[in-house]
Amino acid sequence: MPDPVFAKIVCTKCGFEMPAPGYACPRCQGGLAKVCGHCDFKNAVAKNYCDRCGTPMSLAAAADSPAADAAPEGLPQTAVRRIGPGAPPAPLHIVPPPPGLSIPAAQRRAPGAPAPVPEGQYIPPPPPTEANLSRLRRRDARRSMLFWGPVTALLTALWFFYYDYQRPMNALPRAAARYLGALSSGNIQGAYDMLSLEARAHCSLDEFRSWREDTPWTWSDIRLARLEPEAAVVRYTLKIQGQAPKDDFLIFLREEGDWVRPYNWNLLQRAEESFSRNDPDMALILAQEAVRIDPRDPMARGYLCEAVYYRKVPAETERECAHALELSRLYPSKLSLKSLYHLHAILGDTYKNSLRKYPEAVGQYNAMLAFPDLAQSDQCDLFLARADTRIAMGASAEAAADLQAAAGVCVKPEDLGYIRKKQSDLPAH
Repeated sequence: MPDPVFAKIVCTKCGFEMPAPGYACPRCQGGLAKVCGHCDFKNAVAKNYCDRCGTPMSLAAAADSPAADAAPEGLPQTAVRRIGPGAPPAPLHIVPPPPGLSIPAAQRRAPGAPAPVPEGQYIPPPPPTEANLSRLRRRDARRSMLFWGPVTALLTALWFFYYDYQRPMNALPRAAARYLGALSSGNIQGAYDMLSLEARAHCSLDEFRSWREDTPWTWSDIRLARLEPEAAVVRYTLKIQGQAPKDDFLIFLREEGDWVRPYNWNLLQRAEESFSRNDPDMALILAQEAVRIDPRDPMARGYLCEAVYYRKVPAETERECAHALELSRLYPSKLSLKSLYHLHAILGDTYKNSLRKYPEAVGQYNAMLAFPDLAQSDQCDLFLARADTRIAMGASAEAAADLQAAAGVCVKPEDLGYIRKKQSDLPAH
């Protein structure tokens, strides 16, 4: 066994050398360590050998007590020495802490607890327990909540703001105000940019500018009147200089996420001119383009109804005219009562003379007779047409009533003669 080396007790905090082992440094209350005289490694005070080099350590120098360290005669240096009963080992002298001073927590150790780790020696940490893992998970969850909670709240608020901003009931009045504001202020380019792609393909900027009114006008009281997934009607109050305020409207379509104007007024005006020139073929082409731009426009569909009527296509006439009348009940338009009356007349004539759908024809005549302020001549024509239709249906009693009503409003001699002839042809009741 190697000879013990001299070791000394020093304070790990202030370096004070202790004369004997103790619980703490009397100067600074710092921890104590036993310093190896061979390699200067700081060991625990209770250690009798160095944890680094393995050399035995003694608090007294080997030269000071040769008799105690020398092996008995006849025994090798490596033999285990036995202490006789007459020479018991001196008890370890421990310097107690000063009165009122507690033992430092670093040096207190409960019975059965592991020995303190020597300074400078690495001891791997024990594996985490399930309780520690649970605590770590809760800590990470709290940290994650502290970060992601505000972030999620901010993103949610931004999403709700964007959603509310893009809601049709908010976006449509803004679009209408932008369009009307551009027109009323003379910003034709700004208004033209809000037209649909199909509308701009059939109307140049110069043509769009040519249809604008020069009379100053203002607008107010924008309100959403009708909303569909892909279309909407916005109403507003129009005030033209020198005229009384009136209610007007705009139709918008959704196109690529934006609300745009399906402008087709230029095509409808050109279709009207084609009818005036007795060119129903060109009117048909223009009306079809107008319907393609705005399928919900009753006026565009009405022009198409009249164009196919002149082309003598009964089935298509029935479809387009009925559709135009249905749209006029759903959407506002520039169609006057006279125009609507004309659509009913086309449809009634088609049912009576081309399709032989007599009950449907009677329904159209009934609708026309309900129009306000009908001229006496119009009433005469309607009673005669309905009487002829009922005769074709075999409804003699109803036909006789229509002939009697016609006799009360017709004034032309030819009409009165026609009434007398039809009355005489009816079977007697």
